[in-house]
Amino acid sequence: NPLPSELTFSPAEPLNIGAVESSLDKAAEQLEEASETLSLHDALGWANTNAKEMQFAQYDYMYTTLALVSEFHEWHPHASYGVDTGITADSTGGMYDTSLSVVNDFSVAKQFQYGGSISASLLTTIAERLHNAATTSNTIDSDLSVVLELPLLKGSGAIAKESLIQAQRNLVYAARTYERFRRSFYKDVVSDYLSLVVQKQALENAQRSVDSLRQVAERQKALYESGRARLYDSADAENQALGAVANLSQSWERYRLAIDRFKIRIGWPIDKQIQIETASIGVVPPYVDVQGAVSQALDFRLDLQTEYDQLVDKSRAIENALNALLPDVSLSLSTTLESEAGKPFSFNEKEFDYLAGLSVDIPLDQHDEEVAVRQAQISLLKAKRAFREARDNVVIGVRSALRNIEVYQFSYDLQERNVGIAQLGLDSINADPDRVSVLDQTRAIQDLQSAQNARDSAKRDLELSIVDYLLQAGQLRITSAGGLQ
Repeated sequence: NPLPSELTFSPAEPLNIGAVESSLDKAAEQLEEASETLSLHDALGWANTNAKEMQFAQYDYMYTTLALVSEFHEWHPHASYGVDTGITADSTGGMYDTSLSVVNDFSVAKQFQYGGSISASLLTTIAERLHNAATTSNTIDSDLSVVLELPLLKGSGAIAKESLIQAQRNLVYAARTYERFRRSFYKDVVSDYLSLVVQKQALENAQRSVDSLRQVAERQKALYESGRARLYDSADAENQALGAVANLSQSWERYRLAIDRFKIRIGWPIDKQIQIETASIGVVPPYVDVQGAVSQALDFRLDLQTEYDQLVDKSRAIENALNALLPDVSLSLSTTLESEAGKPFSFNEKEFDYLAGLSVDIPLDQHDEEVAVRQAQISLLKAKRAFREARDNVVIGVRSALRNIEVYQFSYDLQERNVGIAQLGLDSINADPDRVSVLDQTRAIQDLQSAQNARDSAKRDLELSIVDYLLQAGQLRITSAGGLQ
């Protein structure tokens, strides 16, 4: 962070109009001569693989998938093996009896999807007395046990596998979210690309206007030098041409910036020059029955399906909260089989130990559980209202999209007429330029440019409104390569 005194600032050279025009022409030539032309199809395919937004959406989908895989694993049998070693010294009359023990524990456990678990374990203990060589002796014992635990009220039933149920449903939601994102992303990329096309066409229109204004300026200059026109007319024509050049320079800079931003969005290398291909989607306005379109949208919209299914999650949450109010009653069954002395893996069927138990826990204060039930009920009410609002928004979105198609159709037809009228006006002036003023000539050139720009924008808006209707109605389908299906 250098001090102001350490910084340098050098004033620029006086502005050279000719140099600016030459620099502008060179910049335009560089973009037009870019070695690689990026079509709409290529841009969509590249974005489908390399765009950061698409990759992040895929990561979220994969994360949810892995969460379900992990949850499935929890319901499979789990095996574990542990070794515990220790040295014990017992004092007797000043003498210490030291022994070494090694405990091997191998167990297998499995959870039941409707509550409870079963486990089996094999415990082998190896003990060796270390007092002296004369008293050294080894003992090896094994215990084989099986334990079964079953909840009878609280925690029993579908609530036991709530985590698995929710993980499965979350994967369905993630799949819908990912597909919905792909469709919205298609629309966004197409919108950005067509906006670049419109900017490029506007540059072409502006370049033609600059050429026409330069011709007017040169003609007025020649007329002034021959004494047939005023200095004011010659200066005004030249100034109009220079103003058009300045506007074109700004438009080129905005176009270059828009291309760089588009490259960042689709993941294209920022240092590679591309040329945008003048293209369209090729969609046409559909004939649609409004009520039928709304009805289909309510069935087809993936995000609406998810909101509806989440009402089931909220209802299930109430059932789970009510289950927490039940007494905790559980049944325990276990059996243990000990090995014969000195024979760790030889079991005597007469040495079976059995245990059966019933545990009952009745809570006296369930204030927190009752509050949790009420919260779950309120959450369901909120979700129902949110779902009704989402349905209404879908209906409004479809109707609005259909109206936009009609509006943009009318606007595009109107702008086509305006281009024809502006072209007729300019042609009539060019047929006899001496009968009109310089102001009328420059205005006619600018009117044609504005009409052409408005027509190109209206065409883009019409195509995007059709895509937006397909998206709002849940009828937009995208191929695996990211294109329109």
